[in-house]
Amino acid sequence: MLCLDNDLSISGKKSLLIERLLDAGISWDELGLESLDDVEEVLEEDELILEESEIIEEKAEIIEEKAEIVEEIFEAEILEESNVMTSTKISKEGIEKNLIKTLSNPKTLFSIVIVGLLIGSLLWYVYSQPEPFTADKLRYGDSMSFSISNGNLLIEGDELVEQIANQLDAADQMCGKIEVDYVGTGSVTVTEGGSIEIANQPDDSKLGAVQKAGPFGENWLTLEQRYEYNFDDVDIATNTPIANKCSSTTLGNLNDNQAQISVDSWTEIRNQELLRSDIGYEFQGGDLGSISGKTVTYGLENFGEVLQNLVPGIALAFAPIELDKLLDGAFLSEGVSGEKWNWNWTVAGTDDVGGKETWKIYLENTEVSNRCFGSAKINLWASKDSPWPVKQFVDLKISNFDEDRTSCSKSLLEQVGTTFFDLEIPQGRFNLQMMLMETSFTSGGDLVDWKETYSNRPAPGQGYLTPTHNWNNDNEVHMPDNSELREYTIEETITCINETNPTSDLITKLDAGAYIWRAIDDRTNSAMTYWNFSWVDPADQSGWALIEIRESIDGSDFCEIDDSGLYESQSIAHNSDSISITNSLAELENRILDPIKFPELSGSNGIIATNGELSGDTQIGYLVITPNDDLNEILDLINRDEGAVSFDLHRSYEQDGWDISVELLVDATNGRIIGWTESSSRNTE
Repeated sequence: MLCLDNDLSISGKKSLLIERLLDAGISWDELGLESLDDVEEVLEEDELILEESEIIEEKAEIIEEKAEIVEEIFEAEILEESNVMTSTKISKEGIEKNLIKTLSNPKTLFSIVIVGLLIGSLLWYVYSQPEPFTADKLRYGDSMSFSISNGNLLIEGDELVEQIANQLDAADQMCGKIEVDYVGTGSVTVTEGGSIEIANQPDDSKLGAVQKAGPFGENWLTLEQRYEYNFDDVDIATNTPIANKCSSTTLGNLNDNQAQISVDSWTEIRNQELLRSDIGYEFQGGDLGSISGKTVTYGLENFGEVLQNLVPGIALAFAPIELDKLLDGAFLSEGVSGEKWNWNWTVAGTDDVGGKETWKIYLENTEVSNRCFGSAKINLWASKDSPWPVKQFVDLKISNFDEDRTSCSKSLLEQVGTTFFDLEIPQGRFNLQMMLMETSFTSGGDLVDWKETYSNRPAPGQGYLTPTHNWNNDNEVHMPDNSELREYTIEETITCINETNPTSDLITKLDAGAYIWRAIDDRTNSAMTYWNFSWVDPADQSGWALIEIRESIDGSDFCEIDDSGLYESQSIAHNSDSISITNSLAELENRILDPIKFPELSGSNGIIATNGELSGDTQIGYLVITPNDDLNEILDLINRDEGAVSFDLHRSYEQDGWDISVELLVDATNGRIIGWTESSSRNTE
């Protein structure tokens, strides 16, 4: 029996036994429970038994009920329900679509997802008796340490595991299935900013807040939070390739692995919206080598908002849960329920955690199952003295295997990935369970002063670059370049090819109404520049050309088309009327190279341009996305009536034995930084 197997008492009503099993970390599926409705039915069933019993007969009936309950739990069907993995596989044809690579790079996305999963339940343990109460609010200086136990991550599916193995440079060691068991420790801190942070304020009423630059380089007052995680025991078991085939019976063990993760977030105190988040990670593997990296994003606007709209509320499972936000200030007592961010929650009763009484809360995300992603369930234990749960158990099941589907043939994420991003979602199954509990807690000082305005707050539109280039009205065939920092611009390259090879497919198509929807340069050879141009014509035929341009012996420009071709499938639709008004490449690169606005990118240790100097190992490009019948719904999600145009920079270089790669994404319409990634791997050559 499950209770006996887990050293639990078998006395009590059915609801009590189920609560004990859930508290012990037994998943809902193992108990044969699908949703909160099942729990409520059990509670109602117990209530009916009590109501229909006479006082004298009640004890006997409850004794009989015990045996039935234990038998029912023991015989409950163990459901193998699982659901959708959001990692991605990139489809390439000739010229690389770097924006798509930036948005969907498996290493980047996998690291974000795994980081989110590992921190997804910052649940903690605090003291106090659970009278009916309203959850505590955040205070400047709040901090706690916590343990992570019973962590288990199961990933199945040849395609999905292949993506992960390739990114870990372990294709010869992993296939078919990966199972990760991990334990660790961590800490969370709400920064208490000093007086220097509010030097531009008339008084100290905002003391505790921290200044942080936004996506346009403007300064805001924010709440700063930092999470640090140390996983000193990560064991990986996987199927292994034998003779170029994946063995389903042979398991290899990759041991001696450690990981450190840090997550920093800044939330603007006036509108209480996320301004910026940084995720840093470092992995040391005895068998897998070492990798490290950082991902920076600004809020959820534009492209980042797509994922939030596709899976409403799922971010709650991947981020620390602030009870006051989730519960909307609800007065907690048994039976109280509500809904927030597509999570249904119910207060199931009281429970003892480490000698302290808490309220127990069950959560279930309805959108995950409704949209064919699978199931997402969380159990929380809340104390009135902490802004976070004192303990949390997470149970996620995600799959896109056909045999796991029950109500639809393809998830919305898969449809969007195929239609919008030219991506194929790899087949796979992804399960995660873990328990987190606080080990120490320090209460801060003043409550965070949300919703109050402050002096010198940036005005709406402050820092925006005003777009002036209208492609359609100006009859342009490409985004304006006009750079004075790079030797060969797009304009110079097109002019040169037009003079030397006017009958080429590229020039012929451009003269007939085509435009360049993707361009990226390569200046790694200082003697020449390569431009990759992807074009689309009014018949929706799309092709590409690789052009070399350099100075000839006589000092004039020499250029030639080194290679060209057509895309085998329709890459993008022709829709010049919907190309948004943009800035030029010169205006955008000049903004990024400003060491005052963006010291992380272009300061003395800038990752894109040290001291504001653009080097030859940095590639510059743009990508145009325009609406059509398939894309209108997606553009609606990011609140864009017209198309979107991105400006992107890529830099790869070696430093102190590490291979480093940086990718930066900017909205070409207003100069807003969307985010960047930086990844490093130890050079073993």
